[in-house]
This record gives sequence, C-alpha cells and structure tokens, in this order.
Amino acid sequence: MEIFSYIIIAVVAYLLGNISTSYIVAKRIAGVDIRTQGSGNAGSTNVLRTLGKRAGAMTFLGDVLKGVMAVLISEFAARLVGIDTLLAGYLAVICVVAGHNWPAVLGFRGGKGVATSLGAMLAVNPVITLMCLAVFILVVVITKYVSLGSVVGIGCSPIFMIMVKNKAGLIVALFLTASVIYNHRANIKRLLNGTERKIGQKKE
Repeated sequence: MEIFSYIIIAVVAYLLGNISTSYIVAKRIAGVDIRTQGSGNAGSTNVLRTLGKRAGAMTFLGDVLKGVMAVLISEFAARLVGIDTLLAGYLAVICVVAGHNWPAVLGFRGGKGVATSLGAMLAVNPVITLMCLAVFILVVVITKYVSLGSVVGIGCSPIFMIMVKNKAGLIVALFLTASVIYNHRANIKRLLNGTERKIGQKKE
C-alpha cells in the first residue's frame, strides 16, 4: 500500500510539472510557441528575453507556484494515507522538476527547472532554499549572468545538505544539481567561451 501511495504521488507531481507556464503564457500573450522563440527553451528566462518583463514574471511565479503546490499536495496526501510526509515531499520535488524539464505533453521539451526547483524546495526545506537563493542573487549581482547564478546557487544545495546532515535532502539536491548542470550545458559552454549573454544585454 505504501509503495502504491508513493507511486501515485510521483505520478501526480510529474503531471503537475507538465503544466508549462511558459508555453501557456507565450500562447496567451503573443500566440507563439515559446520553444520556437529566442533560445528555444520553455523557461522564464527565455520568456523574459523574448516577450518582456511582465510575461517573464508571470512565467517565473507560475513555475515557482507549481513546485510549491506539488510538494504541498504530496505532503497532504501522505498525511491522509499515513506515510512519511518528508519522503513524499522530497519525492514530489524530484518528480515535479522532472515533469517540468521533460514534459510528456510537450514532447519532453521543457525548461531548465530552476524556478520549479526553487518553489518545490522552498516548500520542503525553506532554510536551505533561501541560502541557495542568496547565493544565486549574489552571483547574478556580481557577474550579471543568470545561468551562472542558477548553476552555482543550486550547486551549493548538496553542500548545505551535508552541513546539516540531511541524507534524503542530499540525494534530492544532487539530482537537482545534476539536472541544472545538464540543462545549462550550452550556457556553460558559452560562459567558458565568453559569449553568454548578461542581464540586459541585447542579442547581437
């Protein structure tokens, strides 16, 4: 029964992740498929650069909320059926981010998972998440590179989990870090080549 409950939680969280805020916002505001615009990524940064601040903010908040809701729903369901709420929450983090990054309904072409990771982890472990967010903001303020801030910010999460001796959280943090690095591999290459765009920099 417990295994079945965890499977249901995982599936529901993944399906929630499939709700692509960027795709919906781009279709509603501009009538375009965001995956054919700008970088081709179905994420808030691409929406911001191609459709403006309002659309970017809507997408970011939607993706964050999606992560929060996946965890809250999973923890509520876990309490109802009497299973481990923390484990259910962490499982939801992994699955909602996987659903966002690789949504079946959009041919497995999704976003990079930063905003959804932020929302999901904020719901399950707010202190660690705020620490990572602080690192992200610091890196972006100093370098003007959102991609670098994202990689470094989430990349610090395993270190913070080790510091507080949270083994389950460490596994999730390692997944999120690997996922973000993988999805930012093109950005990392451009950072190394010195061709990555900074905040406010126009595309040449």
